[in-house]
This record gives sequence, C-alpha cells and structure tokens, in this order.
Amino acid sequence: MQVLRNLEKPELAAAALVCRRTWTNLALDVLWEELESLRPIMAILGPVRRYRDGWDWDDGLPSGDWTRFTSYAKRVRSLSYCSGDERDDRTFSDQISSHVPTRWLYYVALHQGRYLLPQIRTIDWGCNDNGQLEMVLPFLSPTTKDIRINTWGDVLPTGVDRILRALPNVLPSGVRVLSFIPHNLEPEKGIPEELLSFFGSLDELRELRVPHLDMEPAMFRSGRLRVLEASCNLESGIAINALLSQLADTCPLLEHLRIMFKRSNNINFRVIRPLIGCSKLRNLDIEYNKTFDLRKTEIHEMGWAWREMEVLHIASRPQFSHREPPVGPVPGIPFGLLLAFAESFSPKLRKLGLRVSTQDIPAPPDSSISFPNLEILFLGNSELDDSDKAK
Repeated sequence: MQVLRNLEKPELAAAALVCRRTWTNLALDVLWEELESLRPIMAILGPVRRYRDGWDWDDGLPSGDWTRFTSYAKRVRSLSYCSGDERDDRTFSDQISSHVPTRWLYYVALHQGRYLLPQIRTIDWGCNDNGQLEMVLPFLSPTTKDIRINTWGDVLPTGVDRILRALPNVLPSGVRVLSFIPHNLEPEKGIPEELLSFFGSLDELRELRVPHLDMEPAMFRSGRLRVLEASCNLESGIAINALLSQLADTCPLLEHLRIMFKRSNNINFRVIRPLIGCSKLRNLDIEYNKTFDLRKTEIHEMGWAWREMEVLHIASRPQFSHREPPVGPVPGIPFGLLLAFAESFSPKLRKLGLRVSTQDIPAPPDSSISFPNLEILFLGNSELDDSDKAK
C-alpha cells in the first residue's frame, strides 16, 4: 500500500488495470482516496460537460450503474472543491452547476442510499457566492471528521448564518477540525444558541477556526483543543480575563491562538495575561486596530512563559482595519523594545509581527543581542519615521 501511495495518478490508474484483483483494488483505493475535483465521480454516473454555471450531466440527471458508482464512492476519503478565492470572482474550471447536488441526492435516494460520499472524512470547500456555499451540505456524512470552509466575494452574512445554523444538524459529534472563515466579512454579533450547544458537544475537537464569531466558553470545552481562532468584542461587557483564564485552564494543549479584538480603546498586556498559562503556545496572533501597550517587564514575562513560541503577532495586521479605520495616527511600541523580545524569547521564534514606533530609537546596545533564528520581522501597520535616524 505504501508503494502505491508514492505513485502519481497516471501510474495508479495503470496499476489498477493489471490482472490481479489484489493490485486492482489496492490501486483503486489509493486512486480515489483523495478527490481534487467532483468531475471524475460525476462522470461515473454519465457524460458531463461544462455549462455556463458549471459542470453538469449531459441529460441533466445522473443515470449510471448504481453498483459501479457505490464501489467508487465508498473509496473517497477526502474532497477538495473550489469555485472561487480571494483573487477575483471568476468561475473556476472545476465549478459544478448548482443543480448537481440535488440531482445527485435524488439518484442516491432512488437506490436506497443516504450519502453522496458515505466514507468522506475530510472536506476542503472554497466558494464565492451563497449558492456555492450551501452546496457543501449534501457532501457531509457521519464519517466526516475534518471540514474547512473558506468564502470570498459575494457570500453574504445571511448565507453564512444559514450554514452555521445547519451545521449542528448535519455534522457528527466526532468532528475534530472545524474551520469556517468567511473572508472580508465583519465579525458577527452573537452566536445562535444551537451552534453554541453544538460546539460544546464536540468532545474530540482539536481545531476550531471561526474568527468572525465572538469567543465563548462552549468553543473550548474540549480539553483536546490545539487550535482556536475567534473574535472578542471588548465593548460587549464580557469579562475577557476570566474567559482567557478559563481557556488556559481548560486547554493545556493549545498551540495556536488567534484573537481579533474590536471596538475598544487602547488595550495592554493585562488583557491577555491569563494566556501566560498556555505554556505550549507556538503561534499567537493578537489582531487589533489600535495601540497595544507593552512594557519591557511584560515582554520578559511572555518570553519566559512561551518557550515554544515560533510565530508571534501583536497588533501588527488587524483583519478588519479596512472596515474600522483608526482615527489619527496609532502609536506603536518603542522600537527599542525589540531588544527585549530578543533577550526574552527562545531561539525557536521564527516570525515576529509588531506595530512599532521609530520616533525614539535608542543607541545600539553594548552587548550583541539578536534573534538567532528569526526569519521574518513584520512591521505591517507601523508608521515609520522618515528621519535619517530611523533609516
């Protein structure tokens, strides 16, 4: 089996054609394990061609042999589908017609089947309108463990809300990865109660990426959580310190955390101090559109607590700055505090993103202080001084 996994698709197809049944079945299992397009599995049910709104069957309805179809469909474990991305809203070459899932479901039900892909475990779905977004639902099954949805373009908040309300009814409680990232949409206010209940029921959840939703305790009820992305509205009255303390206590394995703070005055390290308890953090992204105050002692505290940290962003690239622009210049942390980061953080730090100020650059230190393995210093939103000293 491992030998077959090292083969390319054409070589696998050739292996599937050999006489011995053992080789044929093994090669077919590997060949159909990962679908990067829906066209191959559609073609088993009849000739397909591309119409204006995407691929569809020539005669409008699937009509292939049920036994042959199920022998292939049950082999599929992973599906990748993309009908749009952040570049533009053009129709992608593998986009299917909006009629396909409904017709497909009808065909399956006609033969006493229940799921389009009964053994699907992983779905990676990208789209740029509400119709293409809703088409993901028929492809889910009780075996689904990992679902990642990215939206761009014309996907509206109403479409996102409908999918969020539908997920608890179609996803199994054994989901391990749930990522739903609607790009270019502002964070939502409030979360449907049924969705909170669903989050709380996911005992095996390892990764939850819902950056447009406000953080709630139900999101990190699973002690196995390693990745979390969510928003935080500091004007909602939420006790953020208590919330982050609960997160640190509940999720000792947390490695990746992204929080998008919104609608507040300047904040400081005290807001996120409870995260000091997350000793396994490797990636921390604090997105914020205003000043995040830091002191040298606080940088030392972070550095000694997060010895595994590899990527750290602090107010360097707010996700929603184009929707909520700051009023007037936003001060950054003094440029000289970069030395404190170099002194405090372990050599594992590879990427550091900060909003800095170059208005008061100190003289170079006497001793040689550096980041031994830093690959990227990101100053994305910094307002750099144009003086000779800053240069």
